[in-house]
Amino acid sequence: MADVFISYSRTDRDRCTAIRTALSELKVDVWSDVGIAPGSAFDREIEKQIGTAEALLVLWSPHSTQSDWVRNEARTGKVRDRLIAVQIVPCELPLEFHSIQSDLLPIGTEGTAQPTWLNLLSRLGDILDRPGLAEYTRLRSEGDLDGWKHWLRRYASDPLAADVIDRIVDYAMPDMRKQLAGERSKRTTLEAAIAEHTDSASAQSAEIATSARELVRVRTELEEARTSRRQAEAELERFRIASGGKVDVSAGEVGIGIMLMDRQAKYVALLLWAFAITFGWENLSRLFDGRGGLGDVFWLAFTVIALCMPAALLTGKLVRKRLVMPQLESQKESED
Repeated sequence: MADVFISYSRTDRDRCTAIRTALSELKVDVWSDVGIAPGSAFDREIEKQIGTAEALLVLWSPHSTQSDWVRNEARTGKVRDRLIAVQIVPCELPLEFHSIQSDLLPIGTEGTAQPTWLNLLSRLGDILDRPGLAEYTRLRSEGDLDGWKHWLRRYASDPLAADVIDRIVDYAMPDMRKQLAGERSKRTTLEAAIAEHTDSASAQSAEIATSARELVRVRTELEEARTSRRQAEAELERFRIASGGKVDVSAGEVGIGIMLMDRQAKYVALLLWAFAITFGWENLSRLFDGRGGLGDVFWLAFTVIALCMPAALLTGKLVRKRLVMPQLESQKESED
């Protein structure tokens, strides 16, 4: 429900808007048909707002006096004894409204201490039970601290009381608002600095946490490497013990049977034996037949030293490894 319904001619819309703005600044709820398109909904809305508004303000002008709508709306306000009228342009009023006071409100005087505006507010204050409207407007133009205090004592329940208190504070402590604004600015700056330091600390904490996780990962990998090395050394020691030999991994002295894969070692051993038999058999046959000489003895010795001995050594290692591996596998399974 609006406090005031404004009746006017659409030709005078600019004046209506200015008056509506001035009344809204006084915390008066104003309704007018600005923005509503004509039609059946338009008619019903107007009837509804006129019926519920506390007061009806008619803006007389040469255009509005010729409008049936304005005349009917003003008539409704008059019947309800809620009519307030002003002339926004000098004009001849309809005969039935001659008895209603309707002074001229010059352009631009709405919201000021102009007498017609003050009379309008005085009438409106009586209808709305807000008798301090006219005096508030006058004090806003020419008031002092005592006048505002007097207004607040008389109209403490008026919606404008909070604004009056602010004005009294401004009068009593003119620098207080500036000081409060300065303190708010300092507080905002301090809060921004704290937020910046907090963000920086959070970033540093995140970096530290990342570094800590990376250190844990490196330590874990190092520990896994150490464990793998210990397992390899243990495996190598078990093989050394089982094979009855010595294996020096740091010096790189590993037997050819260990360096080569089993299949490669077999091929090498077979080749060595084949060459040994091929080179040595003919020389050996000559010596057995009594037809040999020093040359045969030399080549036979060369065959034994260069071919037979490596072949025998490699064959022995392969056989020994084949015998030891089942024992190592069973030992590893038992340890697991």
